[in-house]
Amino acid sequence: MSDPARKLIQTDFFSIIDGLLSLEQCDRLWNYFQIQAFKRVDQLDLQGDWSLEDSGVLRGPTAGWGKKFDSQYPTSTPLDDIIQAVVDSTDLFAPTLGKQGEDWEVFSAMATIYRTGQGLVWHRDAMDNAGSWVYFAHPEWNVEWGGELLLAHEREIPPEYGVYLHRLRPMSGFADPPAWKSHLDNRDANELLMARGIGSYVAPKPNRLVVIKGGTPHAIAKVRASAGRHVRASIGGFFKRPGAQSQYHGTA
Repeated sequence: MSDPARKLIQTDFFSIIDGLLSLEQCDRLWNYFQIQAFKRVDQLDLQGDWSLEDSGVLRGPTAGWGKKFDSQYPTSTPLDDIIQAVVDSTDLFAPTLGKQGEDWEVFSAMATIYRTGQGLVWHRDAMDNAGSWVYFAHPEWNVEWGGELLLAHEREIPPEYGVYLHRLRPMSGFADPPAWKSHLDNRDANELLMARGIGSYVAPKPNRLVVIKGGTPHAIAKVRASAGRHVRASIGGFFKRPGAQSQYHGTA
């Protein structure tokens, strides 16, 4: 069987490259998922980044390109294939992300698994992220299995609502509450996104890379029961602006 041909799709909010890796590289990366020591996100100091019912999402260690996290490229693992492919594709998704060295400097890569019933709430990248990326590593997916990447066509959400488009409720002596995680109350996010209520979806098609423009609200639809034991397996991370200091948390 021949390797899949690359195909580029671009919008105002994201870029897609299909057929990113060779078939041999896809197999190596899928083997990596079989042997990876995953942990639940609620055990990784990420409580609240996912809603309560999604706190069992599984996450692997974080590798960095241009910066060390749990490890740094080259890692001598199949992660190197996807990291190198992202680096080699930067010119293709520059209209979405900008140029390396000017608009972004380093990026992260981490494996994540969503199983039946799990997804990710609406959020957007932190201000020091030029954007984020996700690569779908599962070998098979069906259009009825859910897990779509959802992207709202919104640009004018006030920055004071923070990453999760939500603020704590005002109280006496606390009239201007800070932005917070919306894992228990998403009233603000709902009002902001339902005002127009339009956007795009991207199916988690195997061997697909999606690069999301910084500031674009996005979420992950829950994986449906029809997926059975099939999991939504992805590698993803964040492109950090020069001098950025914040941590790398949720991803699509």
